[in-house]
Amino acid sequence: MTAGIAEMIGALDGPDAIRVLADTADYESRLPDPARLQAIDAGLREALAAGDGALAGYADPGTAADPGELARAALLHLAATRPELVPVIARAISLPGQDVREPVTLAVGALVVLALQTEVKLTRNADGRWAFTLHKHHMRDTTLGQVITKLIAAYLPGGK
Repeated sequence: MTAGIAEMIGALDGPDAIRVLADTADYESRLPDPARLQAIDAGLREALAAGDGALAGYADPGTAADPGELARAALLHLAATRPELVPVIARAISLPGQDVREPVTLAVGALVVLALQTEVKLTRNADGRWAFTLHKHHMRDTTLGQVITKLIAAYLPGGK
């Protein structure tokens, strides 16, 4: 990842970071409608709350992540690990800011899951219970570890 794209991402305010993440996730695969995004987001919250402790190593007690911070962390991870997305992210940043629909803002966790679908998976079993799975077990200080830490902080009790 170049320092330029990291600086561009770091300079985004919260709503713009969410908009750029939504545009990037939409580039990868068409975003579902807002109701589906909210359902994925609710499932994420349920799955993280009911987790078996496997994600405990990523938790950072007392640290709350706001949605913009979470979106910036996801964008930094994508830029670092998927160089082919750097031009997509840069283009989305350069586009004039448009208002992000509220359901998208409220479902930033779902956007993260959709954008990181090669590394994380959110599934619903036959009993209707949600499960969150990391496909790669990176060290906590990697960009993915930072995203997961912020995701947990934003979605678990005590988070924002």
